[in-house]
Amino acid sequence: MHDAYELFQLLKLTVQIESIAAYDDNLLVGTRHGHLLMYSVSCRYGEQKPDVQLLRYNKNFSKKPIQQLAVVPENQLLISLSDNIISVHDMTAVNFPTVTVVQRTRGATLFTLDIKKHTSLTGETSVLVRMCVAVKRKLQLFYWKNNGFLDLHEDLSVADVPRALAWCQETICVGFRGDYCLLSGKQHDLFPTGKHPEPSITKLSDNTFALGKDTQSIFMNTEGDPIQKYAVRWSEVPLAIAYDEPYLLALLADCIEIRTVEPCLFIQSVPLPKPKLVFRCHQGLVYVASLDYVWCLQAVPLTQQIHVLLEDKQFQLALKLTNISDESDEEKSKNIYQIQTLYAFDLFNNKQFHESMKEFLNLRTDPYEVIRLFPELLPQQSRGPQELEQRPKLQDRDLENGLLALIEFLTEVRHNLMGDSKANTEHDRQNNINHKSTQQLLQIIDTTLLKCYLQTNDALVAPLLRLNHCHLGETEKTLKKHQKYSELIILYQTKGLHRKALELLQKQAEHPDSTLHGYERTLQYLQHLGKDHINLMLDFAGWVLDANPEEGLKMFTEDIAEVEQLPRPKVLDYLLRTHKDLVIPYL
Repeated sequence: MHDAYELFQLLKLTVQIESIAAYDDNLLVGTRHGHLLMYSVSCRYGEQKPDVQLLRYNKNFSKKPIQQLAVVPENQLLISLSDNIISVHDMTAVNFPTVTVVQRTRGATLFTLDIKKHTSLTGETSVLVRMCVAVKRKLQLFYWKNNGFLDLHEDLSVADVPRALAWCQETICVGFRGDYCLLSGKQHDLFPTGKHPEPSITKLSDNTFALGKDTQSIFMNTEGDPIQKYAVRWSEVPLAIAYDEPYLLALLADCIEIRTVEPCLFIQSVPLPKPKLVFRCHQGLVYVASLDYVWCLQAVPLTQQIHVLLEDKQFQLALKLTNISDESDEEKSKNIYQIQTLYAFDLFNNKQFHESMKEFLNLRTDPYEVIRLFPELLPQQSRGPQELEQRPKLQDRDLENGLLALIEFLTEVRHNLMGDSKANTEHDRQNNINHKSTQQLLQIIDTTLLKCYLQTNDALVAPLLRLNHCHLGETEKTLKKHQKYSELIILYQTKGLHRKALELLQKQAEHPDSTLHGYERTLQYLQHLGKDHINLMLDFAGWVLDANPEEGLKMFTEDIAEVEQLPRPKVLDYLLRTHKDLVIPYL
């Protein structure tokens, strides 16, 4: 998909390579003849050729092949497995003199380290080194103290000879020829290795592993639970795998294949003749060896990779790379926000509306910017040519799904705003600017919600209008367009526009097909106006009394709080002037 690494050839040896290890700018090579070579490697992206210098060469390190090497840089220790026994060497001296030989490990075939750093409150750093050694069908556990490995735990018996090991926290993952298990006080069997019996274990973090099963890498935690729905699939069964976040690098017969864990993507294939060993030194630097060659894979600068990924719309991987970059926290946060925003818009363009709105919520994106994704919801005067040209118009099912997702987004934002508004009432009194901007935002949200409801579920319009911040002009226009006159009455009522409401009621009362036909809705409205609006009430009482004198009189006599508080002398005077026949019933 893109070039994540650049390959450099470092060494061609005349002796057969058996093991490699590395730390900082140093590379260690163990050979079949028991030779140990140490190089300094300066490998920088963009340089034509890395600078490689031989620092030490000990031809008498061992009489047998050096099967495995590991370094503890903090303690300047080199741990080796040769002639089936573990030895510890001093890295500070030229010829790597032996500090100790762990005699109890005689017969060992494999080991793994667990190195933990701890910084005290005073700033002092201590290092705990634990080692697990496979000796036949037993696992021996040690910890480093006073220049020696001491027993940590009694030996653990296992079903077969371990072929792969990794230690994460208090769990050891063991690979046998045919299957895997976890050891953490008790044994927890996992699954078989598949048709290809050799196990492969790659430590991803302090609590996760990648386990090989034929051409797949399956991801597990230290509890033995799968942590990802999909496995990474390789072109063929890998010989070995290294993890250099966020990439998995697999050695195949004639190349290195590079893929990502989440999302599972093919990234790059680097041709390489017969690789057999791989070792990740530090972020962005991986060493690979065959029988007589050593190469290094140097990561392409993350900024370049991120740029390419954004062009390819691979936002999730771009985010992962940004998270591990060495930028300042401020710059990193800014870039992450920008990428997440691009990702949210891309989800929308791909009609993944609910996922898109979740991203916008997490980002606290300006609701108006989200509403602009639906040009038809914008006021006519606010629609620019960019809104009309940028995105294809949503129709039918896509439009409905988009609006439903937008409703969820706006409802959540509205809920948060209302909560913030209540919590900060006292503060807002002192800060009119914040209060004003919140009210403007609520107005935009409620007006848009109303338009959404009209297209998806118009039963929700009335409840919204009873307690709303809708923009009067835009809402009035929209409701008239959809002939939602009952809802328009609610709008007028909540905004205190009682005369407009009563005028509309009187007009609609004359239309037989209208839901407001007749005098009943006007009567109900008048009954709840109250004494402060007595003059307005009397202006519209006439036609109701004419339509049905007996029922109409209830606007002055009903057992309702607002009616009981009406000024009786003024009502009586009105009836004496306009409807004398109703005076006696009124009294």
